[in-house]
Amino acid sequence: MSGITIDQAIEKVVDQRRTRQDIQVPISKLGMESNGRELVCTIDGQDYIPTEHAMRQMASWMNVSHAVLKQYTNPVLKQNGDIRYKRDARDMDLLVSLFKNGIRDGRVEPDKEFKFRTYTDGTLRAMVSDRYAIIDNVWYLEMLKGAFSDYAEQPLFEHWRGDADTIYGDLRIPAISHTSNDSDYGGMLFIGNCEIGKARISICPAVWRMICTNGMMGWGRGQRWSKVHRGEVDLKVLAGDITAKINETVPTLMNGINALLGTKDRKFEANPSELIAQVANEYKLSTGGTGQAVQVLDQYGKHESAFRNLFGIVNAVTRTAQLQKDPAEQFRLEEVGGQLTNLDSKQWDRLNTVAMALGKEKVEKTYGIVSSS
Repeated sequence: MSGITIDQAIEKVVDQRRTRQDIQVPISKLGMESNGRELVCTIDGQDYIPTEHAMRQMASWMNVSHAVLKQYTNPVLKQNGDIRYKRDARDMDLLVSLFKNGIRDGRVEPDKEFKFRTYTDGTLRAMVSDRYAIIDNVWYLEMLKGAFSDYAEQPLFEHWRGDADTIYGDLRIPAISHTSNDSDYGGMLFIGNCEIGKARISICPAVWRMICTNGMMGWGRGQRWSKVHRGEVDLKVLAGDITAKINETVPTLMNGINALLGTKDRKFEANPSELIAQVANEYKLSTGGTGQAVQVLDQYGKHESAFRNLFGIVNAVTRTAQLQKDPAEQFRLEEVGGQLTNLDSKQWDRLNTVAMALGKEKVEKTYGIVSSS
């Protein structure tokens, strides 16, 4: 069997967090300067370069809009997508000034304390307030291990893309399985948690397809359970909520397998390129020549073209999910697969009809095709 055990996932997280340190200081003790290329934060006498996520958190606290942050940390592009010019030291100096301006003269109380997550590689991964409740990833994984302690065969993370700060994984339950004529299928739970503010702690039912190790997350409304990291968290109550959600969800996993297989009955008449373009528009897949829409079309053509039905589209989307570098995007696309599976016949017919009416220009625009005329 493939995948890693919960114990192995715990070992990975423990190993990675040996190189980190959380530092809690008042915001008045935070130094910010430019090195000509990047923002440099000085905390407790050490210099750190903030990650993109940490800079967004800093911008929120320092009253700098995320649009301005994005504008001054990315190249300026021409209309055709080519780089017009890159940002330089003067741009970074201006951004640092904006950050400092946002907290001057008591705009943020100088004694207000923040927790800064730092690593020995010199990165600053997060800036969170003292009200942010960190739910420890190892604690969460230990909770999951305990919840499945009575199972004859222990679950495995089929997809694991976690690190010391953020865990994303599809936990496959060997007891839930089904064999179809195209592949074996299994039941899974999507597991997520972030200690630094990227995501809530969450659980969502999912389906695994062995032939391509695809994951499809959710197939009905309101299936994801989650909790925000804020205020005091009663870990005893949270542990009870997690166990209750697992006990409630695992018996329903076969329903998800049946729902996915049932999509084979939903045929489509549109050209696959039209249908996938409409899926991209409605479910906010990235577009253009290297976007997710092109990837879905490519995966459909290479692997799923025998299925001229919703089943083929869902699996093209979830195959594309595995190509994403960002774990959050992988699991977002897996959730899109679940949302598509949840379409009833009327909704599917509407999607198919709208796709056929898109027109060549809109379809080509979705895939970044530039007309020669």
